[in-house]
Amino acid sequence: MANRKTTNMILSRTRRNQIYLPYSRKKKYFDAITKGDTDRVAALSEENYEYPTALFNRCGSYSEAMNKMYYEAVCAASEMCIVTIQAGLLDMVAYDIRDEFIKEFDHAASLPDLYDLVHGMAHNYAVKMKYVIREKSHSPRLIKMMTYIEEHLTEKIELSQIAEHVNISRTYASAVFKEEMGITISEFIMHERMLEAKRLLRDTDLTAAAIADRLAFCSQSYFTKNFTEREGMTPVEYRNSVI
Repeated sequence: MANRKTTNMILSRTRRNQIYLPYSRKKKYFDAITKGDTDRVAALSEENYEYPTALFNRCGSYSEAMNKMYYEAVCAASEMCIVTIQAGLLDMVAYDIRDEFIKEFDHAASLPDLYDLVHGMAHNYAVKMKYVIREKSHSPRLIKMMTYIEEHLTEKIELSQIAEHVNISRTYASAVFKEEMGITISEFIMHERMLEAKRLLRDTDLTAAAIADRLAFCSQSYFTKNFTEREGMTPVEYRNSVI
């Protein structure tokens, strides 16, 4: 059996070789996730992009770094699962997300892959929490309209389709949306498309033209014009700023 001096030396070496995010930094993620704030989750991902490199520098080999990163990823999956259940997400939904991503962790080929998967998981939990928050603060009719819009962002969306989906007139659909959300349906559609455009610019290699087409903009120039007005930079400039 190792004596106390030997044990302390082993523990000391382990601490030097491991990098743990302090709870104060993790809490920022948990707060963003439970608020359904996907933009904040993405910003935190960018702020901590150096984590895989710092972890590798503390390890004796790449395989050791991968093992430790995998361990941290599985821990993060469990932590995010618990905090979202506590915030109101159905436990089975939270467990499904956790288990789905842990399976993906097994196929990760590099430290950046694992890092991206963890933040993809955080984004996924935040999206689900957005629905939980919405159900608490909006009428079932409005929730149904908003969900329809989000599920059809890649298509041309007409007011008549939204109204028909909830079995009310176009005039009443517009009035309900404006009263509860404080913005028009068309403004909400544009807002959601811009959020998805930003995600695609961050997480994929799709060109601005391809993104404009995917999100049903009438042209790339119209997409670029609206994006620039809202973000203060072109889609290409935005992508360069988050790489």
